[in-house]
Amino acid sequence: MKTILAPLRLYGLGTPQVESLASFYCRLADAHQVTPKQLAKVLFNDSSYLSIDDAPELKSIDLDARIFCTHSGRTAVIVERLEKLTGAANLACGTLLRLRGALSRNQTGSSVQRRRWCPMCYAQLADRIVEPLAWWIPQITRCPLHGARLTDRCARCGSYQRDWRIGSVRMLCIKCGFALKSADRMRDESTPWEAWCHTEMLKVLTHIATPKSADIPHRAVDIFLAKAIRLAALEGRPCPVSSETAKMRALGHRLTTIFGMAARCGTTPMDIFLRPEEAVSPGLFESDIDTPRPPQRRGFNKHGYRLCERTMRKLLALPNTTILPPFTNICSEYAVSLSNFKRKNSELCAKYSNERRHRIEIAKSTRFEVASSYLTKLIEQLQRSGKRLHRMNTVAQMRREIHVSKAIARSAIRVALAKMNASREIQPSDKVSQDDVSSSSQPRA
Repeated sequence: MKTILAPLRLYGLGTPQVESLASFYCRLADAHQVTPKQLAKVLFNDSSYLSIDDAPELKSIDLDARIFCTHSGRTAVIVERLEKLTGAANLACGTLLRLRGALSRNQTGSSVQRRRWCPMCYAQLADRIVEPLAWWIPQITRCPLHGARLTDRCARCGSYQRDWRIGSVRMLCIKCGFALKSADRMRDESTPWEAWCHTEMLKVLTHIATPKSADIPHRAVDIFLAKAIRLAALEGRPCPVSSETAKMRALGHRLTTIFGMAARCGTTPMDIFLRPEEAVSPGLFESDIDTPRPPQRRGFNKHGYRLCERTMRKLLALPNTTILPPFTNICSEYAVSLSNFKRKNSELCAKYSNERRHRIEIAKSTRFEVASSYLTKLIEQLQRSGKRLHRMNTVAQMRREIHVSKAIARSAIRVALAKMNASREIQPSDKVSQDDVSSSSQPRA
């Protein structure tokens, strides 16, 4: 079959080590000896050959590695276009597209924010660089092959790495050139919750990486959630699913939410995806399920919100000469969400912001008056001694002695010099003519 681009194939089909579509795209760019941005001009063009009906428009700004790994509409367009250009099949197995009907539409929490890698895998790679989809999944913190902790920073300089680097330079730090196959020697053990999520997510990856595996029903998580709430109400026991999770049914669910629901209900995410009706009663098909408790969510900081509000009212009662601290500093001190506090106390926040701005203006004007009076006396001393004014030394002297900012000191010097230049521009003839006019206007004896 004749193809426009190199006929590559996706590695690791049917295994948890399935290659990600981002890695496939990097290998494709390396095969043509072009950069990923240059290859995007072919992938994102508007030709009739690549046109798809009712598909979202692709632009060069969509060259994001996360879009190549998640389940958005743009991911589906990229998969279909790459299959046309390369002749490869089952490229959707390198993404989370098969979970599209069960996950949230906004892709939040579906992939990590920055590129990660396994140092041991980089140490063994020689001829080709194949990075698995598991490196982009937040629930997987260790390499499925070696068990090493996935890292996202250089071991020498601590810098993050770019997503789109091809060839052997991909395994070198972009800042210091250090080999990314080296990692910190510190060992940390996974918690039971991390280990359980890691194991269950690998099962999900194995399922979606198998081309002929069963399809996941549309809105399978909603079906499971509705039946769990209904059974809990019939049996008169507390619902294992929180009310916040139930309210999110219309928006879809994140992977973190699904794993938490599965752990509380004593089932697995794979059962929720494939058997949502039976997953509510896991004893029907699985005799012993050992699920750890998910980490406790941080409760609402009611005491912090009250302290923050009381502190702001006390600060507003201080004299007008007192400069108020920034609003963000108060919220961070009491561990309060800035946006939530503004929404609940909009009038107080507006009053505090206006009062702080007003006091800052008063303080600036006061400092400027102090700087002007100080500079006037300094210029008089320099004129009597016959010395010249040195701007940089004067600014440093004013900052040291009267504790004003550099901007205020410079402004005071400019104003003083402008006044001196204006007084020098008055000619002596102008003074004489003004004196004559004033004397002629007086009545003669």
